[in-house]
Amino acid sequence: MKYLFYISMISCTLSCNEAIEKPKELLSEDQMSEMIADFAINDQQYVIGTNINSENSTRYILKKHKLKGELFTKSYEYYMTKPDIIKNILDDAQKIIIAKDPKADGFIKKKLKESGNLPAQAR
Repeated sequence: MKYLFYISMISCTLSCNEAIEKPKELLSEDQMSEMIADFAINDQQYVIGTNINSENSTRYILKKHKLKGELFTKSYEYYMTKPDIIKNILDDAQKIIIAKDPKADGFIKKKLKESGNLPAQAR
């Protein structure tokens, strides 16, 4: 009986192709890069200026991109299960940040050096 349980668990695990199903509506990789760059810039502004309301800033970014938070969240969750794709998205987001603020390049290089071999999503 115990073996039957293990066999059923293994077959169930092998039959699942994806950890998270692809959402019906999915942001493109470019859209995700732009959103993540905007959120990162927003996050730094929040660290610098203590009187900034992060909730309003988040709403502003979503409104700027004409998106609902749920769409971004579902897309982000899906892409996080795809290591190669999310790495490209995050690398593109870094390029967008540097294009918007060239001074950020030195800061990013310093942080990458400190983080060593961490995956892009963990930096």
